Amino acid sequence: MLENQVHRALARARLRPSRKKGQHFLIDDGVLATVVGAAQLKGHEYVVEVGAGLGTLTEALARRCYRLHTFELDERLVRYLEGWVLPDARNVVLHDIAFNKYKLEEIISEAQHAGRPLIIVTNLPYQVSAMFLHAVVKYTPPLALTVVMLQREVAQRITATVGQASYSSFSIYVQSLLQTRWICDVPAHAFYPEPKVKSAVVTLAPKPVEEHLVPRDYQLFFTLVERVFKHRRKMIKRALVLAFPALSLEQSVSLLAAANIIPEQRPQQLSPADYLRLAQVLTEQGVSAPDSC
Repeated sequence: MLENQVHRALARARLRPSRKKGQHFLIDDGVLATVVGAAQLKGHEYVVEVGAGLGTLTEALARRCYRLHTFELDERLVRYLEGWVLPDARNVVLHDIAFNKYKLEEIISEAQHAGRPLIIVTNLPYQVSAMFLHAVVKYTPPLALTVVMLQREVAQRITATVGQASYSSFSIYVQSLLQTRWICDVPAHAFYPEPKVKSAVVTLAPKPVEEHLVPRDYQLFFTLVERVFKHRRKMIKRALVLAFPALSLEQSVSLLAAANIIPEQRPQQLSPADYLRLAQVLTEQGVSAPDSC
């Protein structure tokens, strides 16, 4: 069982999990199988894992892919991986540095040169989830699929749709280029030690090019979405004025009409496509993003 394997590994490594470092090790065999299964690995892929930990997911992935790049910062865990995991996993490249966009760019280049798809599969340290998700959005075209375990609250935000309580500017940001799919909930008792937050597994896959939200002015589009959601309890006609103080209420109503949006709707009632049309209208009318809030 995975739980016994984790406790044996901790004993070998002479390691006590650090909550400060977000070290909560997965001990549920079913969840591990679900994560690996969601990646749909065929054996020819390059895979990236962030936070190798004790190597339980690392070993499972290494058996199913062509090459695995895994990242781990904790020196004690690195020593354990080098001594107990890597000798039996010849296709694993261990990076004892923080995961960053520059390293990801190198791996993307390597996978493309080899003509192999690149997939990310990770039980993510939650303190780096925002940085990680921004990187996934930025490098969407070269990433065939991302399978990630996140804090449940974050997972709800990136998978939320119009009208749901968790629907936010970040939902639109992620979904502008990615299809998001909820895979499963992960209870706290699936980890040792148990975290204080609930978790979930989601997948992120590139949308077909024809479904991409491609505004003429990306900065204006994302500024618009982020700012109106700060006033989500207001009608969109008033939220737009608060987001762009140079506009009058009359101008706001006119712009919304041009974008075929009902002025009395709330920000969370507008779809990503609605915001795209509104951003295009703002651009056409010469409205620019304010320099500061």
